[in-house]
Amino acid sequence: MAAVLIAAPAIAADAGTQLPEAAPAPAEAAPAPVWTFTAEPYFWMAGMTGRVGVRGLPPADIDVDFSQIFDHIDWSPPPVMFAGEARNGRYALFTDFIYLGLEADGSSPGPLPLSANADMNTVVWTFGGSYRVVDTGTATLDVLAGGRLWYLDTDLTVTGPLAVRQASGSKTWVDPLVGIAGNVALGNGLSLHGEADVGGFGVGADIDWQVLGTLQYRYSDSVTLEAGYRYLAVDYEDDGFVFDIAMQGPIIGARFRF
Repeated sequence: MAAVLIAAPAIAADAGTQLPEAAPAPAEAAPAPVWTFTAEPYFWMAGMTGRVGVRGLPPADIDVDFSQIFDHIDWSPPPVMFAGEARNGRYALFTDFIYLGLEADGSSPGPLPLSANADMNTVVWTFGGSYRVVDTGTATLDVLAGGRLWYLDTDLTVTGPLAVRQASGSKTWVDPLVGIAGNVALGNGLSLHGEADVGGFGVGADIDWQVLGTLQYRYSDSVTLEAGYRYLAVDYEDDGFVFDIAMQGPIIGARFRF
């Protein structure tokens, strides 16, 4: 008992001199997502089939195959085709702009044979946002929503056995749209890309939809080349103006990431 009494003060003094254990270092916070940007000039060799009408004239049936597109494009001013994306993690903003001047011959239905010529300047601007719902490292799937603005400036000439009639007009409208986009890596820098959207719903056009499929090759960390096929169709009619058209053909482009 005496030994315990003698040792107790020494143990207490020694315990008092011990330093408390250091608190564990806080875990490092995950880096915040950063913005990345892509810009893609491309060329779409789009043929055009369907009906075009301007107030006061019957709609004309036109048919221009994509193999004939170079003979029908108005090169002054030249076509402009450009797409871009700004991405932050799973969220992204996208845009796609097309300007195309096109001249097409066709016919107009009626009791007498009528030939038609349509000279069209077309702007198609698609815009919106997307959210990535699937990302496995080798495959991605995004859902998207936005709108597609159309601007058409059309000169229509209808020629019959007795007279030549001409009318001009322009229209602008915006179609809401929803869709999906996805990528699947194939290895060796190759991947498949696909997009599909649908819109209109009677807000602007009765229906407005497109599908796109391309094979991509990642040339470097900042440059990706792609080639594929695109189909875009719209059915719009208002106050005598008719644009019930399908545009389709091969597409090639180069995507730059920075």
